[in-house]
Amino acid sequence: MDVSLNSANSSPLSYKNRLWNYVLRYKNMAITGLLCLISIAAASITQPLILKQIIDKAVPAGNTGLMLTYAFGYLGIVVMSGVLSYYGTILLSKMGLSIVTNIKKDLFSHLLKLPLSYLDEHPVGELMSRTENDTERIRDFFSTIGVTLIVNVLVMAGIFAVTFSLAPALAWIMLGVTSFFIFILFFYFNRLIKLYDKSRSLYAQILAKVTEFIQGIEIVKVFNRTKWAIDSLDQTGKAKKDVDVKTSMIEYAAMSALDSLVGPVFIVALLLLYSPKVLSGGMTLGTLLLFFEYGSALLRPVVQIAESLRSMQQSRTSLRRILGIMELPEEAGKENTLLPHFEREIRFDHVWFAYKGEDWVVRDLSFVIPKGDMVAVVGPSGSGKSTAVGLLCGFYRPQKGAIYVDDVPLDEINLDAWRKTIGLVLQDVYLFPGSVLENVRVYNDDISEETVKRALETVQANDIVDSLPDKLQTNLWERGSNLSAGEKQLIAFARALAANPKLVILDEATSNVDMETEARITRSLEKLLQNRSSLIVAHRLSSILHADQILFFSDGEILARGTHRELLDKLPEYRELVQQQFLERAEA
Repeated sequence: MDVSLNSANSSPLSYKNRLWNYVLRYKNMAITGLLCLISIAAASITQPLILKQIIDKAVPAGNTGLMLTYAFGYLGIVVMSGVLSYYGTILLSKMGLSIVTNIKKDLFSHLLKLPLSYLDEHPVGELMSRTENDTERIRDFFSTIGVTLIVNVLVMAGIFAVTFSLAPALAWIMLGVTSFFIFILFFYFNRLIKLYDKSRSLYAQILAKVTEFIQGIEIVKVFNRTKWAIDSLDQTGKAKKDVDVKTSMIEYAAMSALDSLVGPVFIVALLLLYSPKVLSGGMTLGTLLLFFEYGSALLRPVVQIAESLRSMQQSRTSLRRILGIMELPEEAGKENTLLPHFEREIRFDHVWFAYKGEDWVVRDLSFVIPKGDMVAVVGPSGSGKSTAVGLLCGFYRPQKGAIYVDDVPLDEINLDAWRKTIGLVLQDVYLFPGSVLENVRVYNDDISEETVKRALETVQANDIVDSLPDKLQTNLWERGSNLSAGEKQLIAFARALAANPKLVILDEATSNVDMETEARITRSLEKLLQNRSSLIVAHRLSSILHADQILFFSDGEILARGTHRELLDKLPEYRELVQQQFLERAEA
């Protein structure tokens, strides 16, 4: 599966539909906020009209009471506008936060449902950037950007409605000039879309590199690669800076031109065209001042609309990235209704698999795991052993052949139900920041504390837990760094056992432990595997000497199969592997 984070199969219509569905969840907030914005826009339009009335009616009549009435009315509108602006902004910001929280939840939920192949292809930092930074950009769209855009569009519409009723010819001139500048702004911002895309992509790369370098800080320091890490990050940072500088130059060139030219030019044009009419009595002074106020005020909505459109372009870029992920197909098999019934055997039937194209990692793989048997897989690195485990767990699907559970294709079985039958222990143990108890039961409250204790005792890890400060409630650091490699591996064994699986899969689970821990694990394996089927990928052979069947992998194929004694007699490669390991143990 080759899907870029920057791609999206969605049309603009599907974006709008998705956003509309989120807004509908908070329609009461949206309607109330919109009414507040309409009131604010109406207040902005009404204020110059009140000034016109003061100049055209109250001042010529010398009516102080009428002037005060208008003045208090003006003040009341200003106060009301401020209150509504505060309330509406708070309300829409709350709605924006709620919507973005739901988008984050849906995005993270969908990420967890994507095939493992997709997650393999994209660094953690990039996915973090999508989940956090892109969604925050969308929050601005629903709060500050949305408020600014709606208010200014309403203000512009109101200004033109009033001016057309008072002086249609002048209103047409204002509309033409405004349309011309809006067209220029759209032209500029359409050119900026690619720059916004590139800037966000570079930001995601920076976050990915920071994440990777921090996770591998020990290696970076030990091999004196600190300068390389800094230079690598600096190179991407400079590339982003160059893009952002270019973007800012284009943005502010357009904004500065508008800000410095439109207002003064419009006022001068009004004076030249309409001052004679005022002097001749063809237009009131209040009307001319009203057009001055609207003309100068018209620039602010245009600029702010342009700024909102710029931010919306950035939000659209973020939205496209997010929805591009959310519309990727979920991991196949979870929609199946057929439950697994593992009563006889699991069978690989001429299975072929490649991560890319036809670069086959496993070729024509056929073998059987009878119920209750221990099947071991050995062979050199890169021979396809772990890939076979991934196929059996449903992380990947074969391009050719099939895997059967009691003659039922694994592709037809509900994937979640199938995985509940599996207890998996990997070479690299992942422990969550949390207590030992929660790590053993993986935050599944259906597994009792007593079950966890029995599992720890079975794998002979109870003494390790008892030595910890708070025993089962001891909090583990990130990736369990306050435990040794062997202790983490024993916790992983207990985790697999606590789930009470029918099938235990060990993927080189003893390769990172010392001999004492390996001996402890070997002693506990008999209890762990009792009345269970097992597939054991082994680098060290001490744990599989009594396996019912050993498969020797080479270049993605099964070179030979048999018991330990049979392979020792007939396969030189296996004999050499045994001799090498037991010689190393003897020397140790």
